[in-house]
Amino acid sequence: MAEGSLKTQRLRWRDRLSVKQARAAVIITLLIGLVFSIAQIAWDLHEERNLIDRTVNQVLSTLRESATQAAYGLDETLAARVVSGLFEYEPVYSATLRDNFGNVLADKSRAPSASGRSALTEMMFGNNQQYDVPLQIGENRDLVGHLIVRIDTDLIADGFINRATRILTSGILRNLLLGLALMVFFYLTLTKPLLRISQAVTGIDTDHPDATGLTVARNHERDELGLLSRSISTLVEGIATSLGKLRQTEQQMRDSESRLRAIVQNVADGILTITPDGTIVEFNNASFPLLGLAQDETPKGRSLLEFIAPRAIPHFEESLADLTTLNLQHHTAEQRLTLPLVRMDKTEIEVSAAFRPIPEAETPLITVVLHDITARKRYEEQLVYMANHDALTNLPNRSMLEYSLKMALEGNRRDAQGPHASATAILFIDLDRFKLINDSLGHNVGDMLLKAVADRLRRVISRQEVIGRLGGDEFLIIIPRLRETQDAATLSQAVLDALAPAFDILGRLLFITPSIGIALCPADGEDFPTLMRNADTAMYSAKARGGGTYHFFTKTMNESAVARLAIENDLREALAKGQFELYYQPKIELASSRLSGLEALIRWNQPGRGFISPMQFIPVAEETGLIGKIGEWVLRRVCDQIREWDLLGLPPVSIAVNLSPRQLIEGRITETISRILDETATPASRIVLEITETVMMHEIKRSASILDELRKLGLQIAIDDFGTGYSSLAYLKRLPINSIKIDRSFVRDVTTDPDDAAITNTIIIMGHNLGLKVVAEGVETKEQLEFLREHGCDEIQGFLISEPRPANAIAKQIEQLSQKVASTL
Repeated sequence: MAEGSLKTQRLRWRDRLSVKQARAAVIITLLIGLVFSIAQIAWDLHEERNLIDRTVNQVLSTLRESATQAAYGLDETLAARVVSGLFEYEPVYSATLRDNFGNVLADKSRAPSASGRSALTEMMFGNNQQYDVPLQIGENRDLVGHLIVRIDTDLIADGFINRATRILTSGILRNLLLGLALMVFFYLTLTKPLLRISQAVTGIDTDHPDATGLTVARNHERDELGLLSRSISTLVEGIATSLGKLRQTEQQMRDSESRLRAIVQNVADGILTITPDGTIVEFNNASFPLLGLAQDETPKGRSLLEFIAPRAIPHFEESLADLTTLNLQHHTAEQRLTLPLVRMDKTEIEVSAAFRPIPEAETPLITVVLHDITARKRYEEQLVYMANHDALTNLPNRSMLEYSLKMALEGNRRDAQGPHASATAILFIDLDRFKLINDSLGHNVGDMLLKAVADRLRRVISRQEVIGRLGGDEFLIIIPRLRETQDAATLSQAVLDALAPAFDILGRLLFITPSIGIALCPADGEDFPTLMRNADTAMYSAKARGGGTYHFFTKTMNESAVARLAIENDLREALAKGQFELYYQPKIELASSRLSGLEALIRWNQPGRGFISPMQFIPVAEETGLIGKIGEWVLRRVCDQIREWDLLGLPPVSIAVNLSPRQLIEGRITETISRILDETATPASRIVLEITETVMMHEIKRSASILDELRKLGLQIAIDDFGTGYSSLAYLKRLPINSIKIDRSFVRDVTTDPDDAAITNTIIIMGHNLGLKVVAEGVETKEQLEFLREHGCDEIQGFLISEPRPANAIAKQIEQLSQKVASTL
């Protein structure tokens, strides 16, 4: 009953569909006819407008000559005949003939027609039209009058609209009849047979399809409808056959799957049965997570190759080929592989796979047992990675770098035997002043800075180059195949440029520069220890020249490194055995020509070698950290000397002591100086601390804070070598200082170089404006002295006054020096 109701509803739906289609056909036919009728009316309207203009112009051309004669002769009778003649054209409702002076010779009019279609008339023809015809005579075309004619467009429009209405009405009726005829024809010949075929197809049972109900009407046996019916019948029979086979196959699959699940249900490893080409035939539930499949997905029929990473496919195929060629009657064959599987979610896992062919199978099949070893592999890889990479920066560590360099050197040796010999370069990178940052700001900031440096270095190198961290603030870059020596220099410059911008660490801007030593293989060594030693030597050479640069290794550097090591050892011995001495150089006040103070200068008198220049041992002391102990010794010795001179009754003078960068930034300089002053009972006002301008500008905030603490102790503060650090007034006025010392490089050429003279004068003016005392050092000629005096410099110091002398010699001159200088100057 329900089935019959469903079929009835389908028939009703198809009938409604056919009626809808027929209605659409009629509407389309009517619309097409309407479009053509409107097009015809539009064309007639265009022709009607042109006809009006042609008719009026024709009438006017006929009467133009008579109207011209009437206007020229002022003949009113002729003018009246011309005007009356115009009214023979029915649309004319007004005509006027004037002479050239505006006099009306003849005038006639009648009321225009009153049409109710005035808006439609205006849209089609516009308002009533007027024609103004100038009347001319003679060769010169002299104007003798005007003929003015007005046309009644409403009258013309009434006739046109009546014709258009008839055309439109007849067209609609004709097309309506045509549409109805077409609808009946197509319904009987096409729609009704198609509905019959559709009804028959709908009546087929989907579970048991039978094509016997599909019959072909006799009158359609040889046309397209008959062909369509026969094709559908053949298709249904094929579907019925295929469906039967499919059901049989599905039953077989269900039986096989049931047996497989019963056998391997409790196995934790994935078990697959595959064909020799890798097609999966059977599987267990444990295979789903291994292959990344959901429970509603099946791997059956898919190739295991789909789940194997491409790099492992050749090895997998080779193993399957080996298994299929074995004679299973005499061998128990097995292949064990470690395979990377790419699961459906694109994640990769490692599995241990055991392959065994199934003997006596109807078709060659192979059993595969998969065991997930991803966690074990990752743990092993993590151990290897941790053993070869730096934990802080994730860069290769020293052992990995050594291995990479050995591989590069072996490649060089192989290339040396062929036509394309190559070289290897290493760049030994050490961060300048990193220990200052690490000690002053904390190891946390230091670690973050090292990470930031490592990130910038990664962006500098290319794929063929290797970068790693040796430890501390030391990094190494290996260039395995160096084409030209200049490439190593280019990369070194790139490293300098990459580290030049400031590092933002916890809101603090830090600047760091590298010193880079470059060693080449085979020129500078052919093994890791030799190359590292020579690159380290080159790096120290770069650091000795102020850092922020790179040097290639030379044999001379090796000799310098040995000498530097010797100096370091000798410095430690000098501190222990008291081999240092202090010399003093006086400063003179220009206004009074009297002694204003002394500067203490350290000298190293080594037994057997004599005096060693501070330029040689001070940089070594800075690098090794010995400068702190040496500086403490200098300050204590100066305080003792002040006390000795006071006991001798010498006039009190202040003594300047140079403070090294490491002394200022590292350690606890305020506590150290305060302790020494207390232990020696020395007034703090007698000590002047001199700090180089470059140090002040590099750590301006920290330096200002420390100097402020020192000023509170009562010490005087002076900036040494002023003019070389490019101080700005904004920074200078923030520092708690008493005086500035003009660098000797400006004083040396102050009388010959206009630029040095201008700079010196500017420094003096700037210092006085800030309330600071200005001291010029390195004064050696009277011309220099006169220039400084003329421009208001406060104090001078140099060989013109006195060279540095030992304490016993300078003590004899402290009382006499001012008078001697005054008389000399």
